[in-house]
Amino acid sequence: MDMQAVLEIVTRSDPGMVRSNNEDSVMANAVRGFAVVADGMGGYNAGEVASGMATALLGTELDKAFAEREPSSRDPSGRSWAEVALETEMARVNGAIYQAAQSQPHYAGMGTTLVVGVFHDNKVTVGHIGDSRLYRLRGEEFQQITRDHSLLQEQIDSGLITAE
Repeated sequence: MDMQAVLEIVTRSDPGMVRSNNEDSVMANAVRGFAVVADGMGGYNAGEVASGMATALLGTELDKAFAEREPSSRDPSGRSWAEVALETEMARVNGAIYQAAQSQPHYAGMGTTLVVGVFHDNKVTVGHIGDSRLYRLRGEEFQQITRDHSLLQEQIDSGLITAE
């Protein structure tokens, strides 16, 4: 299904107030119904390279996967194709970034966060890694959908510190 008739995706990125360069990378595919946001890890080598690789590779592979099968179709175990494709392709992208970091000294230690939303069948299937967040806007209210994968979140969860 061409999602472009029912889905409008707008992207924008800002480097923020701390860094002079923007390590964000965003791509959207309204026809296939997905959006990808990656934020290179600041303070590490080549964060902008890692985030660019993540969005480019994931965008290409999800486009192929959803051209082959509808995201809402089911695999033999009952999982949606969106879930299967996200799991498979996010792992593949992670491996590619890791290999680039291992093979090229100026990329050593590079990394990125990642948030992906696949819209299908009046649902969104989400994949995320790190502390980039997905929010839902309903009316005037934002609701955080993802939970951070971070030391800070672990400290909040264990009661060492409060969210405030």
